[in-house]
Amino acid sequence: MSTDYKYFAIPLENVPSAPSYTAWYATWSKERPVLEPGMPPPMVVGVTADSTLPDGAILLGTTSKDPVPPPPPPPPAVLDQPAYQRSFTEWLASGRGADE
Repeated sequence: MSTDYKYFAIPLENVPSAPSYTAWYATWSKERPVLEPGMPPPMVVGVTADSTLPDGAILLGTTSKDPVPPPPPPPPAVLDQPAYQRSFTEWLASGRGADE
């Protein structure tokens, strides 16, 4: 039986210091960034096999690939959540993040 993994976007302030899920920050490092005053928070994408998403998370898509591939970084021109959602959906549909 395969496991469904859920990719989600989540605000940095909602990510605990030791999340129970895998999280990638802005440049897709797994290291939580240190923000300097005035810096905008980075985009964070997580993945979990749990049936419920963490508070504040927005579902991006699902896969049953194991191991779970890291999500694609947003293209430089993508600065908002809806645009990233579209590019993420295209990535899953391409087969790179979904079952092949």
